[in-house]
Amino acid sequence: MERLRSSDPARIADHRLLGRLGAGGMGVVYLARTSAGSLVALKVLATEYAEDAGFRARFRREVEVARRISSPWAVPLVDADAEAAAPWLATAYVPGPSLAEAVAAYGPLGEHGLRILGGRLALALGEVHRAGLVHRDLKPGNVLLAPDGPRLIDFGIARAPEDTALTATGFVVGTPGYLSPEQADGRDGRTIGAPSDVFSLGCVLAFAATGRPPFGTGALDALLYRAVHDPADLDGVPGPLVELLSRCLEKDPARRPEVEELVRELLPEEAAEGSASQDVAAGSAPQETAEGSASRGAAAGSASGAAVQGSASTESADGSGARSGEDGETSEEPADAPADRPGAVAPADVAPASWLPDEVVRLIARRSTEALALPDIDHTEISGDASRAAAVRGGDSPSGTGPQRSASDDDTASPAPGAGDTVPTAATDTPEAPARRRVLLAGAGALLAAGGGTTWWALGRDGGSGDKKPAATSSRRPAHTVALHGDLSGDQRATGEAQERGLRLAVAEFNARKDAPFQVDVRAVDDAGDPAEAARLAKQLADDPSVLAVVGPTTDATAQSALAAYDAGLLPVLTVSPGAISLAVQGFRSFLNARLPDTVLSVYLDAVLRGTRPRKVGVVVDRAADNYGAEISSTLSKQLKTAGQPFLPRVVSPMRSGFGDAVDDLLAADIDSIAFAGLPDRAASFARTLHERGFSGARASGPALLDPRFLTEAKEAAEGWTIVAPVVDTANTPEAKAFVDAYRKRWKQAPPRYAAEAYDVTSMVLTSLADLPSKSRTREELLAALRAAKYQGITRTYGFQKNGLPTIDGTGGYLWRVEDGAFVYGGPAPLTA
Repeated sequence: MERLRSSDPARIADHRLLGRLGAGGMGVVYLARTSAGSLVALKVLATEYAEDAGFRARFRREVEVARRISSPWAVPLVDADAEAAAPWLATAYVPGPSLAEAVAAYGPLGEHGLRILGGRLALALGEVHRAGLVHRDLKPGNVLLAPDGPRLIDFGIARAPEDTALTATGFVVGTPGYLSPEQADGRDGRTIGAPSDVFSLGCVLAFAATGRPPFGTGALDALLYRAVHDPADLDGVPGPLVELLSRCLEKDPARRPEVEELVRELLPEEAAEGSASQDVAAGSAPQETAEGSASRGAAAGSASGAAVQGSASTESADGSGARSGEDGETSEEPADAPADRPGAVAPADVAPASWLPDEVVRLIARRSTEALALPDIDHTEISGDASRAAAVRGGDSPSGTGPQRSASDDDTASPAPGAGDTVPTAATDTPEAPARRRVLLAGAGALLAAGGGTTWWALGRDGGSGDKKPAATSSRRPAHTVALHGDLSGDQRATGEAQERGLRLAVAEFNARKDAPFQVDVRAVDDAGDPAEAARLAKQLADDPSVLAVVGPTTDATAQSALAAYDAGLLPVLTVSPGAISLAVQGFRSFLNARLPDTVLSVYLDAVLRGTRPRKVGVVVDRAADNYGAEISSTLSKQLKTAGQPFLPRVVSPMRSGFGDAVDDLLAADIDSIAFAGLPDRAASFARTLHERGFSGARASGPALLDPRFLTEAKEAAEGWTIVAPVVDTANTPEAKAFVDAYRKRWKQAPPRYAAEAYDVTSMVLTSLADLPSKSRTREELLAALRAAKYQGITRTYGFQKNGLPTIDGTGGYLWRVEDGAFVYGGPAPLTA
């Protein structure tokens, strides 16, 4: 959560604003306190959308739908004004993470947790369906976790099946990867009913059980196709639940179980009791309905009383109410307080958090504490429409950093950075916090300490710069940290190390400036290419408030595992080598991809192939390459088809060890140019087969083949292959001469691929940070500055779209060709044939 800005109003209606939780699809979400002293999440429609009749209608519908839902497992609506100049709604505040965030950071749930999750969500969906509605967008990001059970959120596109006001036939509504086949097909909304939500629930449970969506990731059209035609991937789902999830994921809606059946199978004890308030494994369930909560003005506190009582204090409206400590004891609270009210206590003989991993419980506790560790707020006076406009400025997202470890917590675990890279200092550019805040922060720090220390892997290979004199003003300058998250010891260590050195060089140059307004520390962490380790390290970096930006990770897989943790801390993360489009479509707010995604590089690949004036192009898709192969081939095939170029696709199973049959089929079809969508090892096998058959036509592929393993394994068969990649050769880039000279001076060798790109991105981060006022050098402000920036680097001009992808300006794709057993740079790739 971020502090309020000076431009934010102190109140909206009767709600006192305490901080910024983030930005939804249509505006800003604040943490606020009601006149009764309860905490709520207050969502305000942004001014530009409030004036749009369509968006206002959707917002009005979300309010109407939320009022009709009465379930302890759906976040209740507390108050709303859909007709205000800046429409707003307030729901109970849930301090827990989303299911997507928790699974990405801490791994899948066990069978017990899955039963609680599925059963309680089924109960929530039952209430939605009894209200005559269909949720339509059930996904991990719309499920929040509390110690006593999940909470379903976001009714922005829920509607009755017969309601066609907001959708039309052929228009897909929802999130690909979690859509039912009838949604993916774009069928008439009247045919999409409760079974569609059951299918989506099956997808959510499969994700929670395995850590991956049941229909994979990748291009959107591929996700929609798989939902309609392919079987779900349930490998890793606990045995007793496989059959039930298989039925939920039936293609035929009529064959899916009803939600009541799901409750009976997942929570038989609760179903036997016949009461949604019976908590099978996690204490007393919340008793309040949405309407009851709103009328009493009390249920808007933590949506999980256990989260508040177990780790944080709560206050009454005047700030003098009873407080609960970390030991779970409370005072001055009625014994019959419902669990959704502050101070509610679960029975002593149950374990409220038993369904969640301990790490998630600690995260909920920390966020509960953070909600209370807030500075006093002056009542700013902004009159009329100006106050509403100030309240709804878009583009803000929660940092999630809150009260965290001090920088000193890591001092003993962090090897000293290389000389010339960092200048440690005790100075800070932030004012001292009030006494109350210091006490609360100390409590939160104790919670974090209980979760274990941070292990940092900082490289000591630099050997220093040779300059042993500290900067003259280092003792008076504040210090900020930029981190490198990379594969520094695994299969992609060459790329990871190149990025680390590029980052360190940029930081060293910045620190050497006499006018530098602050000094920069470097931290490098090594995930060795392991996704699980990447998630753990990302959480450590996100939890360290001194870290303001991260460059990395190195691969698609490690980025996929790490981004949720970075997003939870709103820690800006800029990648220079991952290229999966799926990273950008998941809505991570702090993710900025500084290279063209693989789907865009395929446009250049199309131009390269058609530039040879082929009769027919063969497009070989190696399923062993999973999403990478699908993204490269999907866009390429569309481009060829649009251009009227004859082509023949061939899909090769990962079970096949050779490509002889596929090559023979292609040659028999009079193919004279070939594109291969796959990874280096199997590409080498394919290249050798082509070479053995005497094929001499054009051969091209994407960035994965710009790897020494392709040269080593393909040998002479690699000769003549053309590769489109998002990386330059600095030796042949005039703008990079100074960089090349500095790199050679420091590391006694030419810069490897991706070093210059990391140097550029790091320089962009430092320039943007230096341009901010000292009090605004926060993660949130830096992220906003980076999103708005246009930075001219030595490799290209950098800028970002709203979804975090790079600005598409006709640059960013480069040609490489294999000549005499080496990769030879060919300059910018053409966009047209």
